[in-house]
Amino acid sequence: MKERCITVRCNVDSCEYWDKGNLCGADGIEVDNTQAMANLDMEVGELGAGANEAARSEETCCRTYKPKAE
Repeated sequence: MKERCITVRCNVDSCEYWDKGNLCGADGIEVDNTQAMANLDMEVGELGAGANEAARSEETCCRTYKPKAE
């Protein structure tokens, strides 16, 4: 299988892989449909410093999420 290189934009700045320009710096991405998203056709979140920051991958629907080291 041919390896693809894509750009992933992400606004979850509490993630270890978040990089300048709202880019994901992870080597790979795993995203999953969770039960909370079962009846929606898009992922919904809230932007803002400190407001409802994600603490676990389950809160982002991104299993690659890793909390940023303090």
